[in-house]
Amino acid sequence: MAAVPHTRAANIKIASINLFNFIEPPLAYYDFENIYSHGQWQKKCQWLSEFLAHRQPDIVGFQEVFSPEPLKRITSEQGLVHFAIVDEPTLISDYIYRSPVVSLASRYPIVEVSSVEPDARLVAAMGLSIEFAFSRKVLRATIEVPQIGLCDHYVVHFKSKRAGLALEPKPFEPNPFEHQPLGVDHVAPTASMKLHSETQLLTEQALGRWASTMQRGAEAALLFNGILVRRQESKHPVILMGDFNDSLTMGALDALTIQGESIHSNDIKAAGLGHLSDAALAAVFAQYQLKDAYELFIEANLRDSLTGNTAYHREHRAATHYYGPKGSVLDYILLSSEFDASHSRSLAQVIDYQTCDRHLVRPEYERDAYSTDHAPVIVELALRS
Repeated sequence: MAAVPHTRAANIKIASINLFNFIEPPLAYYDFENIYSHGQWQKKCQWLSEFLAHRQPDIVGFQEVFSPEPLKRITSEQGLVHFAIVDEPTLISDYIYRSPVVSLASRYPIVEVSSVEPDARLVAAMGLSIEFAFSRKVLRATIEVPQIGLCDHYVVHFKSKRAGLALEPKPFEPNPFEHQPLGVDHVAPTASMKLHSETQLLTEQALGRWASTMQRGAEAALLFNGILVRRQESKHPVILMGDFNDSLTMGALDALTIQGESIHSNDIKAAGLGHLSDAALAAVFAQYQLKDAYELFIEANLRDSLTGNTAYHREHRAATHYYGPKGSVLDYILLSSEFDASHSRSLAQVIDYQTCDRHLVRPEYERDAYSTDHAPVIVELALRS
């Protein structure tokens, strides 16, 4: 996909990378057998170093980090000398870990780092357990970005679609045919008598996947509230990046890109905003809205084509993850109105969007065998003069 022409000098590149079990041996992920050899680990680190050297992002959000110190060394060697993390993986036993964390590396100074915690009052209002928490802590880093100033960057790794529900087996019921002599009157067990394990598995999958969807949806909505509260206080531009483990077009993530047009007029009146004109109301909502960087890039290309500066052709969006032959877009970068060229407060615009999927669609074993199962996404922003 052709990028909008622009000089690189004043541009900023933002990237999001799921590192797929980034853990330094002799530590293991999830199971004692999951340990990289020295050679495998070196290849994984080399792949990342070469990716950063080639793409030269200025700010990177990482997911699936078990070993932050090696990551910090690699990013620092590539000029990303500022590093942030707000959690640590969970030690299961001895050298085995679970629950990898997110982190962020930046070429520019990080002035504040914190985790985003769900509002307990809203958790209760949603009918969730008082013990509700994000499946992975959300990182917020405030960065001093050239010509933009303080900007809040959020790194997320929402709950996966994987079912995590295990039902207790039914109490043991004796087989009435177990001790019956075989004969003409013997009735063989029916299919329904032998389906207990299969039906339990299907039930666990159905309920578990829905439970994961509810968790992911709650995380998105509660995070959006945290972003709104922070934005109202700080007025900082917002960049939200990470592995969303779902498509933005699916209902679970609706909260992140909610638009004023979708809000019922009665709700607008009840909020005390009924006196505003349509234009004024749109302006109020726009300052809090987050947009997919890919869509902003498409809009920029469309505007450029209408002015005759370039030809426009919307290509199929590349997948960032594959499950067998099926590809999905799970990794996103969302931007606030300061990065929307059509907004009056715009400070920059999206001039390029890249899905870096060579290692997934055209892999070379020596280079890519221990890379990652996700395609990093990179957004290039041109600062407005």
